[in-house]
Amino acid sequence: MMLERIQQSMQSPIMKAVMFVIIVFFIGAGYFGANMFGGDPNRIAEVDGVSISSQKVQREIDLMRQRDGENFEKRYPTEASRAQLRSTIEQRLIDNEVVTAGIARAGFTASDEQVKHWLRTNENFQVSGEYSPERVRSIMQQNGLTENRLREIGREEIAREQLQNGLQSSSFALDNEIETLYRLQEQTRDVRVLRVPLAKFSEDVTFEDEKVEEYYQQNQSRFMQPEQVNLSYVRLSADLLLEEKKAEVTDEEVEAYYEQQKSNYLDPAEIQVAHILIDNSVDNAEEKAKELLEQIQSGADFAQLAEEHSSDTFSAEDGGKLDWVDAQEQSEVSAGTGWAPEFEKAALALENKGDISGVVETSFGYHILKLIDRREGKTTPLSEVREEIVAKLAAEKADEEFYSKETKLNDVLFEYGNDIELFAEQAGLEVKETGVFTRSTATGVAANPALLEKAFSAKVIDSSEVSDKIELGSKDIVYVTAKDYKAEAVKPLEEVKPQIITALTKEKAAKDAEEFANNVLSSLKDGESVEELLAQEELSWLENSELKRRDSAMDFALVSAVYELPAPEGEESSYSVKPLFNGDYAVIELKGVNYPDFSEIDEATKTQLKQTARSLATQADSANLVEYFKAIVEVSR
Repeated sequence: MMLERIQQSMQSPIMKAVMFVIIVFFIGAGYFGANMFGGDPNRIAEVDGVSISSQKVQREIDLMRQRDGENFEKRYPTEASRAQLRSTIEQRLIDNEVVTAGIARAGFTASDEQVKHWLRTNENFQVSGEYSPERVRSIMQQNGLTENRLREIGREEIAREQLQNGLQSSSFALDNEIETLYRLQEQTRDVRVLRVPLAKFSEDVTFEDEKVEEYYQQNQSRFMQPEQVNLSYVRLSADLLLEEKKAEVTDEEVEAYYEQQKSNYLDPAEIQVAHILIDNSVDNAEEKAKELLEQIQSGADFAQLAEEHSSDTFSAEDGGKLDWVDAQEQSEVSAGTGWAPEFEKAALALENKGDISGVVETSFGYHILKLIDRREGKTTPLSEVREEIVAKLAAEKADEEFYSKETKLNDVLFEYGNDIELFAEQAGLEVKETGVFTRSTATGVAANPALLEKAFSAKVIDSSEVSDKIELGSKDIVYVTAKDYKAEAVKPLEEVKPQIITALTKEKAAKDAEEFANNVLSSLKDGESVEELLAQEELSWLENSELKRRDSAMDFALVSAVYELPAPEGEESSYSVKPLFNGDYAVIELKGVNYPDFSEIDEATKTQLKQTARSLATQADSANLVEYFKAIVEVSR
């Protein structure tokens, strides 16, 4: 019935629940990662016949590593953290396929025109708010997508949007639901509130030593000192060597490098062309290309013909225009234009803006080329790249020293592993100390997750030997020994005595405040005056007629407590004692609840409440539909 309802009414909302999964996966994971490649034998799971493979998971991880750079290693430095990441991505891929399969079964699809509109209006394909064919081609290239695959992705995304819109459009709110929301939202309350603060009962409180000792013995788990360690360590890091090596780079080395690598500082000439492609699937493709060439030679507009006839629909959107490329042929030392050889040769032969080629045949079909523009190449002067070269040479020197010293440390670990000072001396390194830290107080190098994971291991704390190499990151390693170690233990009484007194004081104050509040409550219910009780503690009532839910005239905690109470029955006030967020107590006299007249509701408020009611209904539908998809879509691991 649910599926029928969806198909008939174009439906309501899986998207607050489902679109979150889709969007996080679809964009956050690299935009097109989930379905980019077909099945492979290393299957992790299969969703309705679609394989989720280890390669797909690794692809996601590689995209994250490429996007985040060194931050990826810092975020996932340990085997445990990387295993957790892999597990999370596996589940995300499975969830995405479950939703995709469920939507497909619901019968949602999209026309070619809808896909075209999706491409032109999707923010991911825009530059400065305008559709950019270059941006589309760049995304396709980065993600290894074909034009057909991109359109398939668009079709799937449109189907998701259809489902979202359908779910939302099928939800409704009855007048009685709107009236109930209105009464709840706009009601006011006639009330007086007495706040009983703990601070009033915390003054001049003292405890005998025996009481403190008793609390200490009964609550020792609260006073545990976590295990602590102080590590001696030897660190070798290419990054830490870098600044030192920059100072060693000479002008002669910079100039020599510049001359040797001058071709790398040459911005080659560039060329931009437009083309019209008639691909091989078109009947009489060559003849059609020749006819178009004749029209162009007779004065027809190249861009208009490209838009109307080119099989390369992405460039056709921009009059056939392609990206700028290096104006040089492909060779052993150059990637060239990146175009097909026949296309490249014809394009480079065009000399003047507006020149038109003949019909050029490639494996894609038949092309007509037009030269849009050329840019001359130039060499970047040494002065502009000096700092870059210094950094590069310094990095080479730092890497060379890093690998040399890493090899040395590996070689001498067995011989000098019982003395970290002698061990460090072999590579000309310094022994440092972390200072005492716990798992939660580590700072500096000790806070690195890879080191922290090892710091409290038996291999470190139970041994005087230098540890095995610990990799903190790329070309950043450390060796450690435990200089001092303290196991978990109960803190001495004298150290925690102030903490115990504070806890005992709070307990007693809370008990006394609650007792006082209940005494006031009892007196009120018995019809007795409470003014003398209040005067003893210098407390007074706060009164408010027509108190609203979001009334700033009274503290939020008090308003929340007031609105927790049910409306009083009849004409009599109702009374209650409520604990507040901060430990205080409140004595509440609720005199009455005032409801708005629904007949006087304005249209703007009614519309807003109708949207709220529909949103609540659609959220419930969303959750139900997700569960329905899980029930009908087969997942095997």
